[in-house]
Amino acid sequence: MWDTVRQWLHTLPVREEVVESVLMVMALLVLRGVLLNLYLRRHPHYSIEEKRRSLVLSRNLTLILTIFGLAVIWATQIQTLALSMFAVAAAIVVATKELIMCLSGSILRSVTKQYSVGDYIEVNGLRGRVVDINLLNTLMMQIGPNPLVGQLSGKTLSFPNSLLLNHSVRRDNILGDYVIHTVEIPVPIHLDSDVIVGRLKAVLEPLCQPYVPAIQRHLENVQAEKLFITPAAQPRVTRVPHDDKVYLIIVRYASPVAKRLEIQQAVLDEFLRVQYRLLNPQA
Repeated sequence: MWDTVRQWLHTLPVREEVVESVLMVMALLVLRGVLLNLYLRRHPHYSIEEKRRSLVLSRNLTLILTIFGLAVIWATQIQTLALSMFAVAAAIVVATKELIMCLSGSILRSVTKQYSVGDYIEVNGLRGRVVDINLLNTLMMQIGPNPLVGQLSGKTLSFPNSLLLNHSVRRDNILGDYVIHTVEIPVPIHLDSDVIVGRLKAVLEPLCQPYVPAIQRHLENVQAEKLFITPAAQPRVTRVPHDDKVYLIIVRYASPVAKRLEIQQAVLDEFLRVQYRLLNPQA
């Protein structure tokens, strides 16, 4: 049967490689659509982030298989072209340096599993929630404008994956559904830290306490499964010197990802109230 198909391809007015390439691409697209549809139907309970993650993974796998298939089909022509282009190989490498670095960054991300769709990350000062990843760049929903706010701004940020080769990646939700969150609050040096720390603890601890047992069990499971050194689940409020004008109060707590901003805002609101009363004792 394959010989008959080959003979039929030879009779066509176009190169058989072109026909084979078109048929292969169409077959991969149809196969991807069928498999993705079956997978999502078998898991109707998946969240939008999990469905989005499956969509991105299937698209990237299809692209890789397409590139590999085209390389196999056009191997002879590519070899001939490579031999004829040997003299300009150095120029091509220079011209495609950024492309190669983006592909290398994408491979690094995949191998090390630095982040995936739905993760909160920061790279080279860019903060956001990942919504799309391809072989060349990563798309995020921006978080900001103030880093303490931590809310989605409604704008998107896109950065080339080459940044992953030269900059560290900070991922907030490495612990899955929970997060260890830290807030630094600068305080004027003349304000009584005992009063401020006491009031912040009084607000922070009741908000975090309902989640502490579940988070502690989760951290113990993560430590046993992944051999991570996990932090404590209990909330902490500490103070450290900074300079002759301010000192820093460090608020650290564990919470569900969906609750961290709510808890943070409650702590900041209380700090502003206490600071106002200390600065205006007669009010």
